Amino acid sequence: MKISFRKSLKLIALLISSLLIATVSAVAYVTLSWTTTATVAANPKVCFFAWSAPTTKLNTFDYAVNIFQSVKTIDENITHGVWDWDTVSHVAYMRWYSLETPGNIANLNVTVYNSTTTIYSEYWSSVPSFPTGWVQFNPSLMADGRYTIWIEITATAGASGNSVFTFEMKVENP
Repeated sequence: MKISFRKSLKLIALLISSLLIATVSAVAYVTLSWTTTATVAANPKVCFFAWSAPTTKLNTFDYAVNIFQSVKTIDENITHGVWDWDTVSHVAYMRWYSLETPGNIANLNVTVYNSTTTIYSEYWSSVPSFPTGWVQFNPSLMADGRYTIWIEITATAGASGNSVFTFEMKVENP
């Protein structure tokens, strides 16, 4: 079998190209690692509580309310509150994380307060994109401080069915 000079050059060029590609794609790398130990604790130093069981610490809770088309529903105390049960103050943040059936909600206000101070108040005049940004409680939560959660929900004219809200609270140095 006779190979022409021209075919030989093409074959050599193909081999050189393959070697160059293989050389370029061969990259050295290192792997780095760290170890994390996650110790389970019952509750962070700031959590929720029910006014009906004020010494029970909760990491989550559910709240339900009826709303009505084109009407603002106000609940000045949604049966649960925020509790910094530590001996020191903590920095905390809240955000509106999600909403199912956003077409039902015209506007929303959430306020966290105690008898002397409002530490968080956020008003949305229209349903935002989700999640919203974290907003810091100001001032920080007081040591052994308990706070009430107030919510105002205005439904749209065509509201129907259920809207499920999810809010998140984060705490520094829990």
